[in-house]
Amino acid sequence: MKVACYISDHSKDDLSVRIGWWLTRMTQKGSHTNVTHVEAILEENPDGTVTIGSSTLRKETPQLVTGVRIKRNVTLTPDHWLIIDVPRWDAKKAMQWFIEHDGEPYDLRGAFVCVFPFLWSQKGRWFCNQAVGASVGLVDAETFSPSQFTAIALSR
Repeated sequence: MKVACYISDHSKDDLSVRIGWWLTRMTQKGSHTNVTHVEAILEENPDGTVTIGSSTLRKETPQLVTGVRIKRNVTLTPDHWLIIDVPRWDAKKAMQWFIEHDGEPYDLRGAFVCVFPFLWSQKGRWFCNQAVGASVGLVDAETFSPSQFTAIALSR
């Protein structure tokens, strides 16, 4: 399975989104602090598009709710994404996890667990790398930031 780690600058986002991503970057540790979001690449299509799964706070279309979701026929711009192949992770199992959890809400409090350890993740709620990590069986996925998740994926 492959994972996509978002590394762009969010310059086209509105101010509230840019502030959120700035806070994410400011609180991360390690060599991948430029990663602000992760996606599981669940399927690759012959036309170069992909099916991705994650959890997002952003409402990307009027029909799309925040939280766990699957997006189909997505083109990932290479300048904006670091794509990591993790052969030990199974895309079919991850797809099943995303189907079973589709629509579950975003865990805003949980997204800050890696920075504020006195917080805890909320059961049945997910942030991006927690959802991707859980979909591949990563233990304690809620304790990792996007930068730490990227380092884990690169080490597999």
